Amino acid sequence: MGGRSKNYFTKKGKAILIASFFVLSISILGLYYFVYVPDWSWLRIFSHIQESEVNSVTSTEEIISDLPADDICDSCVRRWLDGIPVPAAEANVFPVAVMIDNDVLARPQTGLSKASLVYEAPVEGGMTRYLAIFSDKSEVAAIGPVRSARPYFVALAADLEALYLHCGGSPEALDDIKKASVYGLNEFYNSSYFWRVTNGTREAPHNILTSSESWQTYLATHDFDINEPEAWQFKSEGEHLSTAADLSIYFSSNFRALWRYDAEPNEYLRYFNGLVGRDDDGEIRAKNIIVQYVESEVLDQAGRLRISLTGSGEALFCADGECQSTTWIKKLGARTKYYFINGEEIKLNPGVTWIELADQNTKVSY
Repeated sequence: MGGRSKNYFTKKGKAILIASFFVLSISILGLYYFVYVPDWSWLRIFSHIQESEVNSVTSTEEIISDLPADDICDSCVRRWLDGIPVPAAEANVFPVAVMIDNDVLARPQTGLSKASLVYEAPVEGGMTRYLAIFSDKSEVAAIGPVRSARPYFVALAADLEALYLHCGGSPEALDDIKKASVYGLNEFYNSSYFWRVTNGTREAPHNILTSSESWQTYLATHDFDINEPEAWQFKSEGEHLSTAADLSIYFSSNFRALWRYDAEPNEYLRYFNGLVGRDDDGEIRAKNIIVQYVESEVLDQAGRLRISLTGSGEALFCADGECQSTTWIKKLGARTKYYFINGEEIKLNPGVTWIELADQNTKVSY
């Protein structure tokens, strides 16, 4: 009888031991995920924005052709900023660059989808931030949240000799603004051109907004020179693919961008952390995506980065459902240009262009 009792206890003990090991393993994995791979996108349930989950798309199929929708005005010229045909009197625009936050508490952004050109680049802590470029003649009721400057964003704004709207900045960035070919409009000293949301929908410091009315008021009282940058090359829209693989840009576990091709309008729809990219004005879409490969280095204990944008390097150009290897070249005093391997400058579709600065820590796949 004692033997039977001992055998029974052994089997029960084994079962308890296996179950305990299983529970402990799941707990450890859960704790690891919570600490190291947190995704706080569930906070967005408090927003009115409804989003869809993203699934992978990998096929590239038939070529289709549309009538060139941009060839509709015999007397129009292409606007240098985005290639959109406009009457000649409206083509000479002054670029306005707005530093936009991408913290989880800054989403959804406001006015980002209205920009003609957007740069996304890594900042400290594995996060990213946006530099959104608008025409001074744009009509945008609210834009933001406006955040602090970083040196490489200053350099990008200086490329266009733009009016640069920001809220403070790193010491190096603030010093660069004084020396660069850029007109700085800092909320710290010009608060009348910004406002802070105080109704509880946005928390400080992610609650600073501006608008086209604000910068138009500022520009009306300042006599800035308009030195039109050398325009990129644009083409008419024509043949394009019917489907294409997704373009994935993995900055870090909480900052995962993806562009999915939508053939009917010949555009790319943005996803972020697996959800459809939207701001308060609608979906975020682009006609052209450029991935510019760069090198970064950490500057200080705060984790701030230095990114060199002068010289040359590899790039990836995606338009019309096709991604092609290219190079970028930036000379002192000149605008960054992008070229195919054969030396021919790329030609963009008229409309919105996004440029993703991907450093050595960023994973890109397509």
